[in-house]
Amino acid sequence: MQTQNTNEWFASWFDSPYYHLLYKNRDENEAADFLTLLTAHLRLPKTAHLLDLACGAGRHSRVLHCLGYRVTGCDLSPNSIREAQEKATEGIDFFVHDMRDPLPGNYDVILNLFTSFGYFDNVQDNAKVLSSVFNALNENGLLIIDFMNAEKVIRELKTRQEIARDGITFHIKREVSNGKIVKTIAFEAEGQSHFFQEKVQVLDLIDFQQLLGNAGFEIRETLGNYVLEQYNPLISDRLILICKKR
Repeated sequence: MQTQNTNEWFASWFDSPYYHLLYKNRDENEAADFLTLLTAHLRLPKTAHLLDLACGAGRHSRVLHCLGYRVTGCDLSPNSIREAQEKATEGIDFFVHDMRDPLPGNYDVILNLFTSFGYFDNVQDNAKVLSSVFNALNENGLLIIDFMNAEKVIRELKTRQEIARDGITFHIKREVSNGKIVKTIAFEAEGQSHFFQEKVQVLDLIDFQQLLGNAGFEIRETLGNYVLEQYNPLISDRLILICKKR
């Protein structure tokens, strides 16, 4: 018997226990080092209220809270939010939320980290996200987007991979299709064949300049990795955008 998601891919996959199993070894130290550098670079006052938008299980939220900030995190996945709440130290608020919908509350900085943008089949949903963010930011608020460097990812695309986790072998295939980087994940577990996909829009700096400009943001700085070197489309691992609400 084979199971396959028929809804938006991120809604079911991110809420699946197998998603958390596959990605359980994400680098906590890298996240801590990056956010320590970033908050110092931006000279964020400790009084700032930060929103971790699409926070997953909250690893970035926890780092930001340890750095002394007031932190709120939200994510579409109830299971991710449940895990975030279980791991949270006192003082971090988490809630389930679709980033396309208006955000409750107001924030000084909204962070969207680790390629948590461009998931939608309808590209107009990108504008909905940015409108929601714009309206939730205080005057002169900052939006930080940490996205993949799509040009480099495509050039170095690893088309096939196998990853073993707790007795389950995940068979992964990657391709570029219809303007998206598509990762197909197939595996056997509990007597069933499972099949999921991740689809992320191929967005470059020019795309973001248009999207963010239309939403009322000014890109103040473009960084290319987690040690905050300047962005170079040929060699940078990341496209990190520091944006200010106009």
